Amino acid sequence: MRESGNQNGGAEQGLTWATKINYGIGAVGKSLSNGLSGRLQYYLLTVLRIDRKLLAPLLVAGRVWDGVNDLMMGAVIDNTRSRWGKFRPWIALGAVTNAMVMIGLFGAPAGLRASPAGLFGYIAVLWLLWDMTYTMVDVAYYAMIPALSGSPKERDQIAMIPRVFSGLLGVVTSFNMQVIDYLGGGDEITGFFRFAVLTSVVYITTSLYSAALVREPRLALPSEKKESIGIAKAAKILIHNRQALVVLAVMLLFNLAANMTNGVSIYYFRFVVHNDTQLGFFGILLGISQGVGLLGFPLLTKRFPRKKVYLWSYLLPCLGYGAMAAANLLLPGQFIPLMAAAFVGFIGYGFMSIMQSVMLADAVDYGEYETGERNEGIIFSTLTMLSKLAGAANDLVTLGVFSIVHFGGQDATTATPAAVRGIAGLMYVFPPVVLVASYLIYRFGYRLTAGRMEEVRAAIAARRAQEG
Repeated sequence: MRESGNQNGGAEQGLTWATKINYGIGAVGKSLSNGLSGRLQYYLLTVLRIDRKLLAPLLVAGRVWDGVNDLMMGAVIDNTRSRWGKFRPWIALGAVTNAMVMIGLFGAPAGLRASPAGLFGYIAVLWLLWDMTYTMVDVAYYAMIPALSGSPKERDQIAMIPRVFSGLLGVVTSFNMQVIDYLGGGDEITGFFRFAVLTSVVYITTSLYSAALVREPRLALPSEKKESIGIAKAAKILIHNRQALVVLAVMLLFNLAANMTNGVSIYYFRFVVHNDTQLGFFGILLGISQGVGLLGFPLLTKRFPRKKVYLWSYLLPCLGYGAMAAANLLLPGQFIPLMAAAFVGFIGYGFMSIMQSVMLADAVDYGEYETGERNEGIIFSTLTMLSKLAGAANDLVTLGVFSIVHFGGQDATTATPAAVRGIAGLMYVFPPVVLVASYLIYRFGYRLTAGRMEEVRAAIAARRAQEG
C-alpha cells in the first residue's frame, strides 16, 4: 500500500488498486452463500413443507436474536488484538464455519425429514448457528472500511468494489433455480444440497484469499488504548452515537423494501407467472441495474452533492415500483414493461448499497469526535444487524400475508386469485410505502453533511496532534 494524507490522524495508508480488488474478492463467496440463504424461506415453506405456524416464529426470533449477536460481535472485534489485526481472524474463522453450517442446513438427513418435530428441531439449531457464524465474517469484513482509509473518495471506492463483485456474481447465478433443478435431476432437495456444497467451496476460497492479502493499517487509534468493551458498553456506545442510530433506522427500512422484492420474486415468477426463465432474467436485470448504480455512485458524487444523490436513491425505486404496478395493471403478463420498470428502480438500490457503508463510516468518525473513542466493529455491526432485523420483518410480513391468502406450507402450493393479489402487493406495493418512511427519517434526522464531516475530521486530527 502507498502512503497518502491521513484523515484519521497520523499517516494513513492509501490503498493500491490491487489491495482494493483483493478486498472486493472477499465478498464473492460470502455474497453467493448469503444469496442461497435468501432461498431458505422458499426451501422450508415449499420444498420441506414446514408449517407456517412453526416457521414464522423460528425465522423471526432467529434474526432478532442474531441482531443482538451482531452487536456482541462488534464488541468482540473492537477488543481483538492479534498479529493478524482486528478483522482478518474473524473473516477467516467465520467463512469456514458458516460454509459448513450452510451445507448442513440444506442437507437434512432423510430420516429427520420423515419426522416433522425432528426436522424442525434440526433446522432451528442450524439456522441459529448459520446466523451467528455469518455475523463473524460479515461484521468483520465491512468494519474494515473505515480502518482501511479515512478518505471519503477511497471509502466510496472500497464500499463499491465488493458490491460490484457481488453484482457480477449475481448476474452469473441468476438462474440458480435452473441450476438447482439440474444438479438435483429434478429433485429439489438434492439440488439445493449440491448447490450449497459448491457455494461453500467458493465461499471459503475467496474469503481466505482476501483475509490473507488485505491487511488493515496498524494505526494507533484511541480505541486501542481503552479497556475491553463488554456488551453493555457496546450498547451504550451505539445508543450515544445519535447519527449511527439514524442510519440504522434508515437502512433497516430500506433493506426491508429491497429484501421484499428480492424475496418475493421467486414466488411471483414460479407461482404467478409460472416461468423460472423469467425469474432468471429478472435476477440478471436487477444485478445489472444495481451495477449501474454502484458504478454511477462515485461518479455522481464527484459532480453533485451527496445529499442529491441520496435523494435519487429513494426516488428511483419509488418510480420503478409505480411503473411495475402500472405495467401489471395495464399490461398484465407482459415481461418487458415489468423489467424496464424494475431496472429503473434498482439503480437506486445500487446507490443505497454504497450509501449505507459510507454513512456508517462517517458515523465511526462522528463517534470518535463525540466520545474520543473509535469503534469500527460496534458501529459496523449494525450493518449486519439491520440486515437481520429487516429479514425478520420481511419473513413476518411475507408469512403473515401468505397465511391470510392460504398459500404455502401445509396449504396448497398453487396460487389462488387471493394469493396472486397478495404476492403482487408484496412485490411492488409494500416496498414504496416503506421507502417513504425511510426517507422521512433520513430527511429530518441525518446531519452528517459533507461540510459537517470536514469539521469532524479536522477536529479529530487536531485532537490527535495535541495528544501526540
